[in-house]
Amino acid sequence: MSTLRGIVVQLNTGLGKHSGTDDMIYVGVSGTAGGREFPLDVAWFDDFERRSRVKYALGEVWEGEATVGAREPKMARGDWNDPTLFFVGFPEIDRVYLRKQTGQRSGSDDAWELDEVEITLYGESPAKRVFRSTTAIWLGVQYGDTVWVPEVGAEDRSVSLRA
Repeated sequence: MSTLRGIVVQLNTGLGKHSGTDDMIYVGVSGTAGGREFPLDVAWFDDFERRSRVKYALGEVWEGEATVGAREPKMARGDWNDPTLFFVGFPEIDRVYLRKQTGQRSGSDDAWELDEVEITLYGESPAKRVFRSTTAIWLGVQYGDTVWVPEVGAEDRSVSLRA
């Protein structure tokens, strides 16, 4: 059975005055053969600032050009932010999402405008799946904290986001 080996995430934050956030952002994958959530925070780097265009690489990505310019998110206690360390069946993945850590009330929440996102999942070479949304959306207490990202067909994979 093929397992999830790597993830590349391209996140583009909105251009508005208050588009950025200092809150944590997570990418999640799930299906009938397991699931997991991964933090996308990079130490000593403002990840989700207004107008930012950031690429993250997690785990084993067999497509070398996909990781050019990518940052590697790390957890505070060791490098457990690796898709290969927990079994997730690659073909069974049917949900991919982004989630923003929100405050308890709208007054304590730092809303974030996601402009575009592309998430590429890697199994054993040459298996890969691409999930993409080019619709801007706000995430936060008053908007909702999670967005599910649709999978694109093979014909749409040749088009990528603004890096």
